[in-house]
Amino acid sequence: MTISGKEKRRLEATRKYLHFEIDREKELDDIVMLASHICETPIALITLMDEEVQFIKAKTGADVTEMPRSTSFCTHAIELDEVMVVDDATRDARFAQAPVVANDPHIRFYASANLKSYEGYNVGTICVYDVKPKALSEVQKKHLSALARQVSHIMELDRSLKLLKEQNNTLAEIGQIQSHELRSPVSSILGIMEMIKEDDYVAEREYLLLLEAATKKLDEKIRLIVSHTNTLTT
Repeated sequence: MTISGKEKRRLEATRKYLHFEIDREKELDDIVMLASHICETPIALITLMDEEVQFIKAKTGADVTEMPRSTSFCTHAIELDEVMVVDDATRDARFAQAPVVANDPHIRFYASANLKSYEGYNVGTICVYDVKPKALSEVQKKHLSALARQVSHIMELDRSLKLLKEQNNTLAEIGQIQSHELRSPVSSILGIMEMIKEDDYVAEREYLLLLEAATKKLDEKIRLIVSHTNTLTT
């Protein structure tokens, strides 16, 4: 199966959010319970859609951690920009033969709102299920969309905090390594300047060549540090 450029970028965005901190998962648990209550459904999930697997990041009313994307309702939902509603899955050709519809738990109703990455890609859903046909009111749809936006904000906050922590750790490592390497050219420059000072600031050519070499080495180290820092912040 050939993956389009847009899908590749969507997958890259999705994988930035696959691992939540424990405290964030607790926040998501609260949101799925609220979605279940608002939509009056026994099942609510927060999912992230990878290439072949739909990962369940929070849930109520179900005991699953992942599902095949190929038979997922949500794989169709992420292609849309609005709330997706399936009143009766047995009457929808896309889902009538899906395992969760034809077999236990015999899902009939589905609705979802998309989770969006910072770049605007649909990376997953907050979705609700019921074992009997039903519909959602416009107010319920708006509330489900609001919850999806809240989940998106939580995911992005979690990702940003992790990235900042990684950058700080890496910068500290760079600083520790480079501080040792910077000492050598700086010591050389100071030593040469001390010899020039002893000669009443009349510098011999040999001293100037050594000073030039030490200065170039120092400049290389500074440029290396700047390059590493720019890589981390882009």
